[in-house]
Amino acid sequence: FNWTVMSGRSSNSNDDTGRAKKKGGGFLARQSKAKKTITEEELLKKDSVAPDDVLKLGKCTENYLCEPSANVYHIDFTRFKIRDMETGNVLFEIAKPENIEEDIIDNDEDPNAGRFVRYKFTPEFLKLKTVGATVEFTVGDKPVNNFRMIERHYFRDRLL
Repeated sequence: FNWTVMSGRSSNSNDDTGRAKKKGGGFLARQSKAKKTITEEELLKKDSVAPDDVLKLGKCTENYLCEPSANVYHIDFTRFKIRDMETGNVLFEIAKPENIEEDIIDNDEDPNAGRFVRYKFTPEFLKLKTVGATVEFTVGDKPVNNFRMIERHYFRDRLL
C-alpha cells in the first residue's frame, strides 16, 4: 500500500472532521485550477482548440484560431442583430444579401474576408441593463451534432 504525499499531507488522509479528503481537492480548489487563463499564442501552438480552451482566454484574440478551411460543416453566418431588451431598440444589424453568388464573396487575396463584423458603440451602450443578440446562420449538407457557439465580448481587455 503506497501513500502519495501532496502539500505535506497524504492524499488518503482525513480532514479534521474525519471525512476522507477528495482526490484533487475540494470544489473550490478544483474551480480555482480550472479558471487558469491561456494566451492566444499558446492556443495557436496547439493541434486543436477545445471549447474549454476558448473559455480560458483572458482577452480578445488578434487572430483567428482556425483557418477558413476548418469549416467542414460550411456554417455561414447570414445575419447578426444586437438590441436593447428593455426598449426593443435595434442597436446594430447586418445581414448578407440574399441570392448572392458565392464567387463574389470568395476572396483569394484575403481568405478571412467576411469572417468578422466590426461595430462601435457609444459609452451609453455599457449602461444598458440587458442586451440581446440574434445570430442566424446556414449549414451545409453535413449535419452538425452537439453544436456549441461561444461568444464573448470584451471592453479594454475585460470580459463583459
